[in-house]
Amino acid sequence: MAIKADEVKHPDQIEDDFDWDAQGQGERPDQATHRTLRLASKAVAKFPELSGKYKAYAGAAAVVSSALTLMAGIAIARKMKRGMSGDSALAALTAADIENAVHVAARDQRYKRLLRKIGLRSANGQKPDSSD
Repeated sequence: MAIKADEVKHPDQIEDDFDWDAQGQGERPDQATHRTLRLASKAVAKFPELSGKYKAYAGAAAVVSSALTLMAGIAIARKMKRGMSGDSALAALTAADIENAVHVAARDQRYKRLLRKIGLRSANGQKPDSSD
């Protein structure tokens, strides 16, 4: 389908009818999640070399990818789970911790799935396979 040159509008001529002032419809994070996300954004600011590696482009603007914030959040949450306070976890955080956070989280999920399967087998009365 061909578009006539008369129908093409310059971006400045297009009327924006989106309601930018309306609030999004989502749950507010709880206090612990909010604290971890705040620390994750500080961790992203702490490592500008990672910010350059995980750039996402939104039109003409380059922004830090949310994947980097997620990985930093996982890394900080792991340190806090081991008993560190939020500030000491942020101070002890390294770029390697952030890079490895996704792999460690995936390994942890595989381990939990394995335990869940073993639990389901024992609940159903099946014996685990043993090759003696």
